Amino acid sequence: MSQTSPPTTSRATAPTARDRPTRWALLSSLVVALLTGWLLLRPDLNAFLLPDGALARAWLSGPDLTASLCALAAVGGLVALLQLAFPHQRLLGRIVGPVAAIQVVVFAVLAQGSGTLSTFGYLVSLMVPLILVGLGIQVFRTRPAARIVVALAAVAMVVLILIGRDVVVTYAGFIFPALLAQTWSILAVLLTLGSGVAWAAVLVSRWSRTGSLRRATAWVTRHRRLFTALAALGPLPYALIRLTWLTPWPQLGSDQALDPAVRLQGLLLSSGAWLGFVLTLGLIARWGEVFPRWFPVRAGQPVPPLFAIIPGATIALMLCGVAIPVLGMIGIAGAVVFPAWFWGPMLALAVWGYAGHRYGIDRPADLARVGADL
Repeated sequence: MSQTSPPTTSRATAPTARDRPTRWALLSSLVVALLTGWLLLRPDLNAFLLPDGALARAWLSGPDLTASLCALAAVGGLVALLQLAFPHQRLLGRIVGPVAAIQVVVFAVLAQGSGTLSTFGYLVSLMVPLILVGLGIQVFRTRPAARIVVALAAVAMVVLILIGRDVVVTYAGFIFPALLAQTWSILAVLLTLGSGVAWAAVLVSRWSRTGSLRRATAWVTRHRRLFTALAALGPLPYALIRLTWLTPWPQLGSDQALDPAVRLQGLLLSSGAWLGFVLTLGLIARWGEVFPRWFPVRAGQPVPPLFAIIPGATIALMLCGVAIPVLGMIGIAGAVVFPAWFWGPMLALAVWGYAGHRYGIDRPADLARVGADL
């Protein structure tokens, strides 16, 4: 009788639900430790030295804050490494949760400042033209009935660019060198926030099987349409006011806002806010669950839940983190124009409800699948 080896399963080789987010937390912590260590050696590149570089600058000097972030990232990386090496060590398992919570608060909130909002705003606004071009191409390819409309819109866009080419060239000649000069500041924002998101995933993975979280998720999921509608209101005041830069009466700007290149900047920033509005509504729309016909490669297939959860949670954490710095920068009146204090928590609840809906909170696997997907 021939002998056969026992069947192997994906469970034997694949990381467990807790392993995957811990691996991401380990990687992000190491990257942030290296980055902040480098910034300690290069104060000319260190955005944490600026008074508004981070919320924690209200209590710590720039060098002390940078050193603290480096040390905390190193500790987080060590804890994540030990957790992966000794997954069944109970004492270590009890430490991971508090360490993860501290990492989230420090890197997603205290390490962020008003510059975080500017970074995301400009990066998203520059992505909007590329998104519109890609969307137009896909609609033209897949929707024959809409080809005339798309073609006319493309011709109109080309004509507008040709007419205003001097404005476009002036703006491009300003914005791209400015972003390039801020490379290290942008990396500091994105990588520290990414570390906060990775550690938040560790918390979700560890708490996913607790009864209290399941009950809270059930409640949030039942009200997810309300939370999503409220979250979608968040970017609207800013989006509408930026459109006034196309009129002779620009708001949120000085006389410089009358410059054509600055008007273009206002339009792009407004378009980024409108993109946020549309994508937020996608959390309760059909196309937020199934890719539409015009979507490349995956048309008609289910949208992977994390495809929306990760960016949505990242933006929500970012907004919550910058809420206090924004209030300090623009005051109470400005908080109505850009209500990060309201938008962030509502978006977090909307993403939470989307996760509960997509993973099916009433099924046995429910939230544990979030950790498995991570």
